[in-house]
Amino acid sequence: MRRAIIVAGCFVFFLSIVGCQSMGQKTKTGALVGAVSGAGLGGIIGHQSGHGGEGAAIGAAVGALTGGLIGNQMDKNAQQTETVSTVTTNNAQGMTLQEIVELNKQGINDDVVVDRLRLTNTKIQLSDSDIAYLRQNKVSEKVIAELRK
Repeated sequence: MRRAIIVAGCFVFFLSIVGCQSMGQKTKTGALVGAVSGAGLGGIIGHQSGHGGEGAAIGAAVGALTGGLIGNQMDKNAQQTETVSTVTTNNAQGMTLQEIVELNKQGINDDVVVDRLRLTNTKIQLSDSDIAYLRQNKVSEKVIAELRK
């Protein structure tokens, strides 16, 4: 049991050090909270079968991974919102086709782009060549439909 606790502690320590510079704050927090919660829950469940230490170690590993993945997605969503906000701030009159294509290339979710089009009251009379340009750059039909309104 003591060995399992040491292994779990080393795993959490290793996770907190490796890659922290490149991880976002929510990723770090999610991994830490997940590891602690998972270790506690795994220890309780494992204790009932006589393997509390192993349960804690497994729970910490699974919790850290799950919490880190959830936190990472939250960091990505925050980054997308920040990117779109920058575009919106720089162009108070509305978004240009080039800005819309750039957001698409950055992988910004269509719903976020549509929201920004509405928020900035972007009105563009789309010509056939504009539509071809957007489609050529793989802008979704949902975004194109919003521009046509």
